[in-house]
Amino acid sequence: MPFKWKSKGRTKYSPDDLKSAVIEVVNENKALRTTAKKYNVDKMTLRRYVLKYKTDKETSFTPNFVTSQIFSCHEESLLVEYLLTSANLHYGLTPKQTRKFAYEFGQANNKKLPENWKKNECASYDWLKGFMSRYPQLSLRSPEATSLGRATAFNRHNVQEFYKNLSNLLERETFGPESVYNLDETGVTTAHKPQKIIARKGQKQISKSTSAERGTLVTVCCAINAVGNSVPPFFIFPRVRMQDYMIQGAPSGSIAVTHESGWMTADNFVKYLDHFIKHAKCSNENKCILVLDNHESHISPKALDKCKLNGIHLLTLPPHTSHRLQPLDVSVFGPFKRYYNEQADAWMVSHPGQTISLKNIPELVGLAYVRAFSPSNITKGFSTTGIYPFNPHLFEDLDFARAEVTNRPYEELRENSEKELDRDDPIAQPGTSISQQETTPPPGTSLCQQKSTSNPIETFLQDSTTIQSTSSVSFKTPEEVRPYPKAQPRLKKGGRKPGRTRILTDTPEKEAIEAEYKMREGKKRMKTKVEMAKRKISSETGENNHFEKLNAESTESQPKRKVLDRNAKTEKRVFGDSDSEDEKDPFSDADDDDDAACIYCNSLFSASRSREKWIQCQKCLRWCHSACADVKHNTKMFSCELCIN
Repeated sequence: MPFKWKSKGRTKYSPDDLKSAVIEVVNENKALRTTAKKYNVDKMTLRRYVLKYKTDKETSFTPNFVTSQIFSCHEESLLVEYLLTSANLHYGLTPKQTRKFAYEFGQANNKKLPENWKKNECASYDWLKGFMSRYPQLSLRSPEATSLGRATAFNRHNVQEFYKNLSNLLERETFGPESVYNLDETGVTTAHKPQKIIARKGQKQISKSTSAERGTLVTVCCAINAVGNSVPPFFIFPRVRMQDYMIQGAPSGSIAVTHESGWMTADNFVKYLDHFIKHAKCSNENKCILVLDNHESHISPKALDKCKLNGIHLLTLPPHTSHRLQPLDVSVFGPFKRYYNEQADAWMVSHPGQTISLKNIPELVGLAYVRAFSPSNITKGFSTTGIYPFNPHLFEDLDFARAEVTNRPYEELRENSEKELDRDDPIAQPGTSISQQETTPPPGTSLCQQKSTSNPIETFLQDSTTIQSTSSVSFKTPEEVRPYPKAQPRLKKGGRKPGRTRILTDTPEKEAIEAEYKMREGKKRMKTKVEMAKRKISSETGENNHFEKLNAESTESQPKRKVLDRNAKTEKRVFGDSDSEDEKDPFSDADDDDDAACIYCNSLFSASRSREKWIQCQKCLRWCHSACADVKHNTKMFSCELCIN
């Protein structure tokens, strides 16, 4: 349809009023001007219809003009449904893309398009404005940037796993709202975000003073419970030593610690647990649930032992779901940041020419904390996330629509379903979309009943394709012109093990975390030992990074597997002046004539300096520098740390 022009002042009337006025003038001989004023009809229009009625009693009183329509109402409703579905999938169309899509939709269905559409290959701005005015459910919105990880991780399986773990904890013991806590960290900086100000209309650039372009970050760790109470904040300053100003003006009961980075660490989290236990008064007789994210600083053996001894059940959220499942993120941290920026803005106005420093952070946080951490905000966060009161069915199918872009069935599930056809009830596997489970309706089930028992998300995505136009067999729906986005199957790649929701204080999880932590610490010690050995060798020769230089030169000038000739000079280079029989030649075996590399520093034997000592592991038969292994070259029984671990 064309642009919806505004009325130019003509009187609006209904066909019934026009008909009554005409009959009254013709049959009752009423005056034309008086009757037109009575029924609010234009005098000349009434006169024209009176003449028509006298000539033909079957005259129609409905205007006979026809608006030039491009799409029918049914076709426009399909466009509306497509736009709303795309927005729910987090792949909404911009005004420019919508105009382009309308042109493609009309061209695919052989519509009579205006010449300017064909020239620009997109619909006109007038059409878009009229289209938006005809459908008030559409609006131009500024979307919130959401990472792909958050959009795909918030799916039905992950959310139900979290609620399953929470239900497991609630069934073990009786936990009241005062025993259900949520913990998270947020950051405040010395460079705040200015508030809106009143200035000259039409001025292109409006500025306001801040302390710096990039401020210094201070981490604030907070905890709240479902009653509406909160634990005093825990500050982490990017300093080495404690200062008195770090808690001046902060909320009562606050404490502060330091770290070079200003971020939460495993050691500082243990200190926070002491602070939390003091104010929450939890113990083995008065246990509590602490919901938090999967940050590595929260998962350490020391922290788990302290929680286990003090009756704290640690429940982690699924990765990338805190924006919907964490009460602090949902209803508390947003107002807190807004109030903090407001207080910082007021401080800058009252202290012209001065900058906000770390000394002012506790006072500004204290003023914003009282307003943001109110009981109403806190309790609203717990109820909105379904944690307390416990509501595992809080989120609807529309909330999980964004995850349908990447949901795919496992190939193993398909194979198992073919082998086990005798099972009546299919079991949903982890990571499998509900929409991929095929169920056979019982005999006698109607089509409407079958549709109601199918997956609502699948029905939501397919609604626009089930409506076909009755005017043409070759009609193409918007989804056929531009299909909804669907991700391709991902290739399996190595990397970090994906996280999941779990109860960290349960014995199996706790033991697995301790074993993983021990292995990770062993790798760190090995890496540190290698670095120390390299520095020791470099300090003995007085040359920095000597191994790296020789290794790089040998790699560029020599083949990767160079075979060395065995002679007295080579043996002397390896063993120096020692004649011990316990020392073995790296190239004594017939199958081991290739160049050797040190286990620790990865330097080649061919790049070794004269009188360097090498030693062989008795288990894996691999070679290394005696200095790297920190052993004497004439040691009889030597095993490297790789074999020991």
